[in-house]
Amino acid sequence: MKIQEVEVQNLESLKLIDMHNARDELLNDFDIEQNRPKDISFKTLLLVFSCVFLALLILLPKVYISNQIYYNSKDINKMYHKYTALKEERAHLKRELERLRYQTLSIEGIE
Repeated sequence: MKIQEVEVQNLESLKLIDMHNARDELLNDFDIEQNRPKDISFKTLLLVFSCVFLALLILLPKVYISNQIYYNSKDINKMYHKYTALKEERAHLKRELERLRYQTLSIEGIE
């Protein structure tokens, strides 16, 4: 019985030692990473700027063209509404003219 208890205690102490070693190793890796210089090379910076410039060069004309299409379609829609209103007004005026002609002919027919 005592041998098993001693073995269990030895295993627990080995686990604690392993955990301490792993913790110390992680802390060392963290310290190394924190102390690493954080420089950006000129080539990397130039590459990033050229990618951003290229993306803007591609996307800005697309945005401009999309905006122009939107505003032109808005103008076309306004003109179409005016056209349909004028068409309805023309039909109304034609009916009114026919009514007046009929009224005039009926008045002349009576006299």
